[in-house]
Amino acid sequence: MLTSTHHLSGTKSSTVAIIHDALVVPAGSERVALYISDLFPDAPIYTSAYLPENTFSAFKSKKIHTLPFSKLVKTEKLFKILYPLWLIEISRLDLSKFDVVISSANYLAKFIRPPLQSRHICYLHNPIRFLWKPHVYTKDSLPFGSISLPGLNFVIPQLKRFDIEKTQMIDHLLTNSRNTASQIEQIYHRQADVIYPPVEVGFYEITSTPSDYYLYAGRLISHKRVDIAIKACKNLGRRLIVAGDGLERKNLLDLGGEEVLFTGRVSDQQLKNLYSNCKALLFPSDEDFGLVPVEAQASGRPVIAYRSGGALETVIEGETGLFFNEQNEGSLMDAIQQFETMSFNPLRIRKNALNFDTSVFREKFQHYMNTYIQGEREN
Repeated sequence: MLTSTHHLSGTKSSTVAIIHDALVVPAGSERVALYISDLFPDAPIYTSAYLPENTFSAFKSKKIHTLPFSKLVKTEKLFKILYPLWLIEISRLDLSKFDVVISSANYLAKFIRPPLQSRHICYLHNPIRFLWKPHVYTKDSLPFGSISLPGLNFVIPQLKRFDIEKTQMIDHLLTNSRNTASQIEQIYHRQADVIYPPVEVGFYEITSTPSDYYLYAGRLISHKRVDIAIKACKNLGRRLIVAGDGLERKNLLDLGGEEVLFTGRVSDQQLKNLYSNCKALLFPSDEDFGLVPVEAQASGRPVIAYRSGGALETVIEGETGLFFNEQNEGSLMDAIQQFETMSFNPLRIRKNALNFDTSVFREKFQHYMNTYIQGEREN
């Protein structure tokens, strides 16, 4: 078994380093990086930039190493503007003293250059979205607004080739869902093992008398399609609470009305209360996995999700929620009205969430490390 330090067990110890893209927002991939770090509490975390007040507070107890010029970063938008700099600097990281390097990657961390004697395990959250799904971004979600689009269109073919080449050099690939594994196979022609991201189910509580509001929880960025939830609830006259922050906040505030309450960024405790008291979670995004629907189910609350992506692996139709078929407000409105004629068992919903508990993640990740790293050493 793996020990609780940064060394792997076995006849010869292996030092471990963890790499994550950036610690500037409190999103799902950052939470996964945090849980990987908990498995190796002495392992340093290397990242491009770190804003302690903008991401999960638990990182404050970790050994965080940032790239040069990271002190220039004060906001998520400024971080994105400096992406070319991070790409250059992360490839220069000196990882020579580590035998095992674990990268948690959306768009950056997998481009490290580990030494020849080390093994690179990448937990790939998704193929780089702005390369392979650029249509999901509006100009306000890009660092330079609409002037980014011509530049991106010019360099995307070259970046795609670079992305494919570098991803094929990684020793072992893990990912968050069968949905993402399918994308990885299609784009990179690689097989990735699936270990679902962890949710601390025991942290969440079931309320016997939920309130009358629907909930959206997550970042306010274009590909999340928060606008669909807002329009659907406005048209139906239903209360909606939008918990989160992001680059699309101003546009969404303009879109909201009396029925929509924007809380901004909330604490874990506040989000826990919002989950347990909502009528249902609205999940209009096409996500690679999506932790939010699992967190809502851990609270015993049903999910109304767009029928696509990772939600198909976490929501059981008719038992823990239901789906709408088209990514627009009309389809979501129909689903909300159907939902209001149905009943759901909170205990059954929570039971489904236990399939994604932190204990499951810990066991599977430890087994994976022992199987592939210790097995290779013995051979």
